[in-house]
Amino acid sequence: MSVMTKVTAPVMQRMQPTITKYQGQLTQRWQGLQEREQRLIQVMAVMLVAAILWFGIWQPLNEREARAQMQLQGHYETQRFVAQQISQVLYARANQRQGVQAVRADQLNSVVNQLTGQLELEVSRSQPQNESLVLVFNEAQFNALLQFIQQLSERGVVIENLDVAESNTTGVVRVRRLQIRAAG
Repeated sequence: MSVMTKVTAPVMQRMQPTITKYQGQLTQRWQGLQEREQRLIQVMAVMLVAAILWFGIWQPLNEREARAQMQLQGHYETQRFVAQQISQVLYARANQRQGVQAVRADQLNSVVNQLTGQLELEVSRSQPQNESLVLVFNEAQFNALLQFIQQLSERGVVIENLDVAESNTTGVVRVRRLQIRAAG
């Protein structure tokens, strides 16, 4: 005998009289119904089982599958985007090695001002810190920020720290800290 049988057998023996009693009452009521009422209850029971299967199992599974597909698609798009950005950074580094003139520390401010003007980025705060420059943008278009970082990299500027937060507007981010320094 299994453990489950040992546990459930005494419980079933105690419940058997109660089950038999209710089963008898239910059979008596069923026989007291007209044939038309019995058919109606049978159809209703089938429909109830179908509704439970549909709303309790099938529909939630379909909704979860759709959500998972959307998340997967989003991850694929993010992966493609990151791969694109990596290739652009690698391309920029290759150009840098092929003789693109690197920015010197004394030119860093002017290069930042030039690039932010071209890309229509508004620097909220610019603060020198040792050999680095810390920039803060309250709002920046995400794509413009990526172009800014790419162009800085192409000029030999090292990105030491980047702290970005999302904003309420789609496609716009808040740059809490962008710390850069000249490579040379």
